[in-house]
Amino acid sequence: MEYEKNFINCLIVHKPEEGYRLSHHLHHSCKEAKTLEVLSNWEEAIRFLEYGHKADLIIGSFELTDLHPFVFEKLDKKIPVIFTSTKPFVTEKAFSLNCMDFLNDDPSEDRLAKSFEKYKRLYSQNQISTTGTAQSPDTSQPKSRFLVKSGEKLFYKNPKDVAFFLAEGGLTYLVEMDTGEKFIVDHKLKNLEDQYLDPQQFFRINRSIILNIKAIHSIKKYPNNRLQITPKTSYRDEIIVSREKVSKFKNWMNQ
Repeated sequence: MEYEKNFINCLIVHKPEEGYRLSHHLHHSCKEAKTLEVLSNWEEAIRFLEYGHKADLIIGSFELTDLHPFVFEKLDKKIPVIFTSTKPFVTEKAFSLNCMDFLNDDPSEDRLAKSFEKYKRLYSQNQISTTGTAQSPDTSQPKSRFLVKSGEKLFYKNPKDVAFFLAEGGLTYLVEMDTGEKFIVDHKLKNLEDQYLDPQQFFRINRSIILNIKAIHSIKKYPNNRLQITPKTSYRDEIIVSREKVSKFKNWMNQ
């Protein structure tokens, strides 16, 4: 179904039988609710949104995230999510997304109605655009400092202290501008890129690195239409702008 203004346009991610039953219940529990699609897995949901479709709310099975754990990094953090589960419980992983509620796998219409009341309290009143479309609030803003760890010690670093963020060995590191020292930071690169960094100052040059423009000493051509960055800080490995990022990187540099 098409996205419509003045409705709560819902994307349901569930096994088909349970998903259609849930869709039936939500229409009875909230007159403004509308089902856009019932999708059988989270990969389809991510693809649905990447194709440019919009949704105001996602209602989906938490158990199905086991099959597609990347959903916690790839799904748009601005879209509120209600998880259903055979054993509903609050989990830290769920709150890496914009999780606003946990329900039983087959919730009653009364329980669904309470979730929609919560949604309307949080989103509907102040999130109507000039076209009348319900919008999720963009609460993300660049961080003024980052809590980091080295050994057993905790420190904070300001964005100006950062040469780049590095994903390596399943961890994310903040690499310090002055010293080249690496500190563990408790954020995925995707979250940093989407929510916590100033896009004027930081750019993701490849899968592993988000670079501070102030950390660039020089740039030169590199094989296969890539670019090589020489940083101002001490760093032993090559820093390469991937081929698919080169054009956007040049535009970013030329603002």
